[in-house]
Amino acid sequence: MSIRRRIVAATPMICLIIYLCFGFMGNIWHPSWVVFLAIPIVSTILNENFTRYIYPIMCLLAYALIGCIWDYWHPGWILFLTIPVYYTLFGPNLKRK
Repeated sequence: MSIRRRIVAATPMICLIIYLCFGFMGNIWHPSWVVFLAIPIVSTILNENFTRYIYPIMCLLAYALIGCIWDYWHPGWILFLTIPVYYTLFGPNLKRK
C-alpha cells in the first residue's frame, strides 16, 4: 500500500480524534464538525489529477468564507452554478471516435 493510500485511509480516524478532542476539551462540538471536511479534501489533494478538482474546492472555500464572514449564505450558493460552466468551457477535451 502506497503512502498516499495510507494517508487517505487514516484521515477519517484522525478527523474523528481531532473532533472528539475539540468537543471534550473545549466543549465546542458545533463548529468543530468542519474538521470532517478534511476527509474529501485530503483525498482529492493526494489524487494524481488534483488540478481537475481544484475549482470545486475553491468554490466550496469561497462559499464557506462568504457565508461565515458576511453571512451571505443565500446568494453565495450561486457559486456552485459556475462549476458546470467552468468544466464546459475549460474541461478536458473529449474527442469522439
